[in-house]
Formats: sequence, C-alpha cells, structure tokens
Amino acid sequence: MEEWDEVEVPNNVKDIFVEMKNTAELMVDLAYSAALFREKEIAEEVLELEEYLDILNYNLMVRAVLAARNIREAEQITSILQMARSIDDISNAAADLAKMVIEEKLHRLITEVIMESEETIGRVMVSPDSYLVGKSLEELDIPTNTGVWVVAIRRGKRWIFDPDEDMKLMPGDIIIGRGTRTALDYLKEIARGIIKVMPNG
Repeated sequence: MEEWDEVEVPNNVKDIFVEMKNTAELMVDLAYSAALFREKEIAEEVLELEEYLDILNYNLMVRAVLAARNIREAEQITSILQMARSIDDISNAAADLAKMVIEEKLHRLITEVIMESEETIGRVMVSPDSYLVGKSLEELDIPTNTGVWVVAIRRGKRWIFDPDEDMKLMPGDIIIGRGTRTALDYLKEIARGIIKVMPNG
C-alpha cells in the first residue's frame, strides 16, 4: 500500500471536497461489506482510506483559509468546513466498524441489521459462461442496467476497490455490490449465465 503522504491531492477546494465525499461513501460501503462477510482485508482498507481522508481534510482547511479574501467569503467557507467535518465524522464511524471486524468484536445483530436494510451489500460470482465475462464495467454499466453499484471486485486473492471503468470482468471474479435485494438477485442471474444479456445488450 503506497504512503498517503506521497499521493497527490486535488489543487482546489471544490475538487478536494468532492474527493472527500466520494472517499467517505466508499468507506461506508466497504465497512458494511467487511462486517457482512467478516473480511478483515476489506476492514484494513477502510482504515487506510481514513488516513487518506484525514489528509484531504487537512488540505481542504488550508486551501479554504487561504481562499478567503473578505468576511463574506470567510462566512461561506465556514459552511464548507462544517460539512467537511461532518464527512470526517462519517468516515470515523466507518473506521470504527472496520476496527470491530479486525478485532472480531462484531455482534451477529449488526450483520442482521445490514441484511435487513432496504439497500444491502451482496456478493456475486461471475461464472465462465456469463455475459459479463470479457466486458468492461463501462461497457456493462452495471448501476444503470441492474441497480447495483460495484463497491469492489475480488480476483483470486487480490482485492480491487472502487474499480476503474475500463476494468474487464473475468470468470471467477467476485463482485461486491450495493443495491436492493431484487437488484442483487438480478445481477446474480446474469453473473451465473441464467440471463444471457444485459437490458441494453
């Protein structure tokens, strides 16, 4: 895992803010995945992302302070910093859940609550005869066509978090996705080869 202090962060307040929001959302999804599947490797990734978000938060504060040229702008920036603090609180909560997974302190009730949510986390294995095989995530557009957002993909022992759109799926890939039970079941049927094409195929 590369050191976060070597990672290049966005240059302006808006881009940093967007990156913080996206990172926190990914952390929450991964934390739920780690809790549901008792995956310590995913939980450790959540803690890595927490460090990254802390760096983003620091850079946001510095740039926000430097950007204020008068009282009015300072007041506007204050609201951005308050929102950033809320995002940081969300990331801390996701990290706390990840730590419980690592320390094996999860009560079974937590898993039950995640499973009973309207939107949940599911695991989908891609079979060799699935329509998904050999196609990129961009080409498949899984969120639009199935209602499932791809959180991560496991390929053998390798985890790919927040995969790029140009990544192509392979037989045996395990997709970790977020969506309703109906949406996840639909994607599972496509992944198993029961449904031969995507809606736009």
